[in-house]
Amino acid sequence: ERLLETAPEANRPGLSARLESCRSRAAEIEKARSEEEAARTPLCVHFIDVGQGDSVLIRCPDGSTVLIDGGPISCYPFLIPYLRKAGVERINLLIATHPDGDHIGGLIKVLKEFPVDTVVDPGKPHTTVTYQRFLEAVRASPKTAYRMGKAGDRYAFGEAEIRLFHPGASLPANNNNASVVARLSCRGVAMLFTGDAETPAEQEMLKRGGLGRVAVLKGAHHGSASSSSARFLSALSPRLAVISVGAGNSYGHPRPDTLKRLKAAGAEVLRTDELGTIVLVCDAKGMRREFPGKAVYPEYDTPAEQAGKIVGDRVTLIYYQPGARAIRRIPPEEREYFPTSAAAEAAGFFKSWR
Repeated sequence: ERLLETAPEANRPGLSARLESCRSRAAEIEKARSEEEAARTPLCVHFIDVGQGDSVLIRCPDGSTVLIDGGPISCYPFLIPYLRKAGVERINLLIATHPDGDHIGGLIKVLKEFPVDTVVDPGKPHTTVTYQRFLEAVRASPKTAYRMGKAGDRYAFGEAEIRLFHPGASLPANNNNASVVARLSCRGVAMLFTGDAETPAEQEMLKRGGLGRVAVLKGAHHGSASSSSARFLSALSPRLAVISVGAGNSYGHPRPDTLKRLKAAGAEVLRTDELGTIVLVCDAKGMRREFPGKAVYPEYDTPAEQAGKIVGDRVTLIYYQPGARAIRRIPPEEREYFPTSAAAEAAGFFKSWR
């Protein structure tokens, strides 16, 4: 360009053509370099141990991040550090599969700690305090787009594509059957994330068509008997099923009949209550498994001057009596101390989940 400016007698058309050719070649080299770098970067899918709840982190080869659910609100002292340790700085797509607290509770803190480009949920009305706070957290993020997820929606992140298969145009009355169901496709590997979808939702998806076979199935509803029907499993033919479930939960999840159906379908079952967090790494060599271990929550002492006081958690809005085991998991910066239960309730804290 400087030559063209300083030498007007030069062959300007010829130089311009050569310059354009150089630019084009440089762009091709940069594209090839980027593609080669992406090919070396694996697809990583983390089934995070959040207890009796769901949370799945997807790290795409191009660096994009997708988070599906965030577990119960009480898991935030572990979930937030885990996401940071996994390299998350920004969440490109956040899917709240349905408004139940064991799926969206932890997202309240996530939305405050990370920039989020797009939030998707089914748009199912729900009246719990937890869901209202989730919506408030979305509203408080002015740069975050909100969309109601519907079957047929697609989101592309380099080689990875997220396609939604549920819900349809009308929402079922049942929260579980309104779950957003997402299929991840990347480098010939397909995974299906089902939220808490039960048999009626499975039947709808089969009728709608297009699901295809998948390598990995996130077992719906923590292995409940109401999900993972034989017909649905036959259509998917998963090689691996991952069940996110809390140890010793009061629901009896996963149910024995569900485990039998998964085994009969040829799926190997991995469970977070047994293995802790489960990470699937997909690269040129195939898919391997990593097991970082069970969730470890940091613990904090109560200052001597606050001993004997009731402790409120500003994130969960739950208060605890002095000496409660749960107090040790509350970070100091999220604590509020009260002399009585009445004082805690007057400040907006609750005795139990709402």
